[in-house]
Amino acid sequence: MLMKYFSFAALAAAAVMALPLSAHAAGLADQVPALFTGVFGTAPTSSEKAYWAVRATTDKKTTDALKGAMYYQKAQGKRVGAVVKAAASAKAGTTAHMNATSADKQKMIVETLPLFIKVFGNNPTDAEKAWWRKRIACNEIKSMAALESSMRFHKAKGVRKGKDTICGQAAAGASGAAGVLTRAVAGIGSHPMGNMLRVGIWHTDGSPILVTANGQFQVREGASKVLGTAGKDDTVEVSWSGGKYHVRGAAGEFDVGNKIRIVPLNQAIVELKNYSDPSKTYPGKNYNRFRGIMEIRKCDGCGELWAINELNVEYYLRGLGETSGEGPAEYIKALGIAARTYALYHQVVTGGRNTARDYDISNTPDDQIYRGYEYEIITPRMASIFNQVKGIIVTNSEGDVPVSTVYFSDSDGRTRSAKEAWGTDRFPHLQHSVKDPYHVATACHGHCVGMSAQGAYGFASKESWSWQKILNYYYIGVKFVKAY
Repeated sequence: MLMKYFSFAALAAAAVMALPLSAHAAGLADQVPALFTGVFGTAPTSSEKAYWAVRATTDKKTTDALKGAMYYQKAQGKRVGAVVKAAASAKAGTTAHMNATSADKQKMIVETLPLFIKVFGNNPTDAEKAWWRKRIACNEIKSMAALESSMRFHKAKGVRKGKDTICGQAAAGASGAAGVLTRAVAGIGSHPMGNMLRVGIWHTDGSPILVTANGQFQVREGASKVLGTAGKDDTVEVSWSGGKYHVRGAAGEFDVGNKIRIVPLNQAIVELKNYSDPSKTYPGKNYNRFRGIMEIRKCDGCGELWAINELNVEYYLRGLGETSGEGPAEYIKALGIAARTYALYHQVVTGGRNTARDYDISNTPDDQIYRGYEYEIITPRMASIFNQVKGIIVTNSEGDVPVSTVYFSDSDGRTRSAKEAWGTDRFPHLQHSVKDPYHVATACHGHCVGMSAQGAYGFASKESWSWQKILNYYYIGVKFVKAY
């Protein structure tokens, strides 16, 4: 095989040298390294470069046609025609500066169906639609032009999708939990602790927000400019007036135009000193300490100065105040998966619950109650149970988009459809009403759409339902996907 490889490379190189190239063909051949790197994520070897240069000068006369051929070979698990097999690489197409943004991916996900119909002339099957969307999700396809080009190339070959081995893995596989698929989902990264989530904690009218930590922390202007470093228990004040952020305290005095980020070092825990969220269960406990970064920024178009906690989704769940962590493990798993999905749905699909304030969700019952690190300490069982279903989300019937997994406290005996409660048919998985036999209220406590927490608790404790059965009962026609 090695001899054939080099023999082919030599023939390809000789063919390129022998061809009388037009200026256009020569220019297209010059684009091969950049196009190849954009498609496969790594630079071509000399033999791969020679192969694609031949294609550029013979049967592929445009940039899009050449790129489409490359995408087709990649979908077949190859880097050149039928000669050289590509080594499987989970890193292909994941270089940060080459990845599509979450917004770009989401737009391509939405446009996959109409584009498929345009190219192939009719609707795709669920499997075909999922295959193309998966290639977008894992950055094999990074633009609409590349998507259309690749579709047209497949059509020319008489196929509507390629092999199931794409993105460095099988299209879907068991995750170890019954009924759970493992696959990439557009907008959700592969970090083992999940996406970075932005949670709106609290705001002032521009008056100071006081921040400290139990270890060293940096004070930054924007994402990377370090203004100063403060030590354990040092206090920094951040306020807003006159079009400026005013920083005062142990890290120095600064008046700057960009948002302020408090970045803890060595996993220090940040504290909002003048924020009050007292515990009703534990006298004297104040839920004002948080993992991760604390960003202080002024609302766009309003006078509010917000403290926004930025941390990985799995750490966020540990501070979730929607349950005490007691009760059946399957109930806690169901609640954790619903809470994770709800947060990621708003980050990935809706673009966040409040764009002016620039957070994905708030820490209030309007979204999900979040009490941060202090709550994590007093409910350690939650973290242990959530970890057993880490990365699992609820998706649409095709397994490629997280859905809105709304839930509420207790019903009056039945849940409501989204149409009945909200007058909308936008959410297919919420368009039904189910019996809720373990309710204790005589009137709905909450909006009554989606999962009833009291009902889920009852099904788990009284009937030993699994988390899968609980979620499938309240959310109709969904799939469970392990996204990371």
